[in-house]
Amino acid sequence: MTLIIVNFIKQHVETVPMKAAVIHELGTVPKYEDFPDPVPVDGEILVTMKAAPLTNLSKSRARGSHYDSYKQLPAVCGVDGVAVTSGGERLYCGGCRPPYGTMAERTVVSRAWCFPLPDGVDDVTAAAVPNAVLSSWLALEYRAKLRQGEKVLVLGATGNAGKGAIQVAKYLGAGRVVAAGRNEHALSALPGLGADSVISLSQSDQALAEAFAREAPFDVIIDYVWGHPAEVLLRALTGHDLKAEPTPIRYIEIGAMAGPNASVPSEALRSVGLELSGGGGGSVSRETIVAAFPKMWDLAISGKLRVDVERVPLAEVESAWQRQGTAGRRLVFVP
Repeated sequence: MTLIIVNFIKQHVETVPMKAAVIHELGTVPKYEDFPDPVPVDGEILVTMKAAPLTNLSKSRARGSHYDSYKQLPAVCGVDGVAVTSGGERLYCGGCRPPYGTMAERTVVSRAWCFPLPDGVDDVTAAAVPNAVLSSWLALEYRAKLRQGEKVLVLGATGNAGKGAIQVAKYLGAGRVVAAGRNEHALSALPGLGADSVISLSQSDQALAEAFAREAPFDVIIDYVWGHPAEVLLRALTGHDLKAEPTPIRYIEIGAMAGPNASVPSEALRSVGLELSGGGGGSVSRETIVAAFPKMWDLAISGKLRVDVERVPLAEVESAWQRQGTAGRRLVFVP
């Protein structure tokens, strides 16, 4: 009789679906609802999620505006996070096989994109740090090859990733960091993170162009907004004197919060030696990404890297997803 009861309980538990943040149509807000449990295949492991960040990447994929948006629906949102294995190993992980994602009680992740976590960083912080920091770290150290003393402009500095970019630039040896952003309240806090000067993107095009011109020349530009602000910046940097000396600028486009397209004047390519490239998952090798993780964790543990996070129950995903005015604070869902 005992064996029969145990088997009944086991079968019942195994048929109970997990809870997850699920979208049924692109452009809609995810709902907290039941979703079938994932089953790992070759190259994958089943993990229990502990924390998953709400990032611009997650939102743009759910909107259908990202090149890697969901092709199979319904789907679970979330691209990365912190999880534990059945053996108790704590990991930062990603690479979920569609339709699964990290905003769930359980998911399947690629073994190739699992990284052990040191004890000195908690789950919520560890979930928030990589997306906020890794994009600028890879762009500055590997794409731009930032050198000691160079001047860096962070376009879109009031967001979570932009704040991380300021700190990473200083850590890697930037001599001067100029931070430009749209959130007026958040701008005032950026000098405390290492910004030497701030520029509001909310002013008129003429005033903004003049502000960029006063701070120029720049050695490296990290751009999280693209769109119209990038067009104003490129016009401001364009040389108009035939005798002007070219100033090489390594311009790394990472995000497109202000719009997916920006017109690049041909004069900018010719008069300032503009080197325009992109920073994303497909722009660097896995080996390069892996090499950056230990340095990133060390910075977080030592307190030299500050990321403003807010812990949110996954059950509140619908309201949190639509929340406005987080001002660079990373929301992290906890199942």
